[in-house]
Amino acid sequence: MDRRKMGSVTQGMGAGKSMRYLLSLLFFLLFVPPLLAQDSYHDFERGLQLSSEQRMKMEEIKGKYMNEWQSSRREIIQKKLELQELNRNSSQNLEKIEKLHNEIMGIKMTREDIYTQYRGDVSRVLNNEQKEKYNNFCNSERRRMMRPPGIRGHGR
Repeated sequence: MDRRKMGSVTQGMGAGKSMRYLLSLLFFLLFVPPLLAQDSYHDFERGLQLSSEQRMKMEEIKGKYMNEWQSSRREIIQKKLELQELNRNSSQNLEKIEKLHNEIMGIKMTREDIYTQYRGDVSRVLNNEQKEKYNNFCNSERRRMMRPPGIRGHGR
């Protein structure tokens, strides 16, 4: 927001109120889009108009992959923390750093394989119209997630 505009928004507020306003605005900008995004897949799934049999199969597929997906995510986080620690004294830990980096890349590749298998399983449950919608949604979400953080935004 432009400073001149911000001045008009906060004009007449005391310093404390102005700061609270800015902190509230920052909070909403940081936390509301991810909260809304959590519901986007569920909203999208409702839009597919799945039959009860399709819905059951989709739940089975999610269950099949979810534990493995979350486990690999936790493993990546743990290894990144280890890597961060080693980077504090990187000159003495070059081999360990390289090894951890390669392990992280391997886990990420495994996650990609899991994701590809998941999408394939889901596609086999859907009819052609639903598949097209599903693929478009997945591709647009993937592009959105690949954007640099400053460019991301809900619904873009």
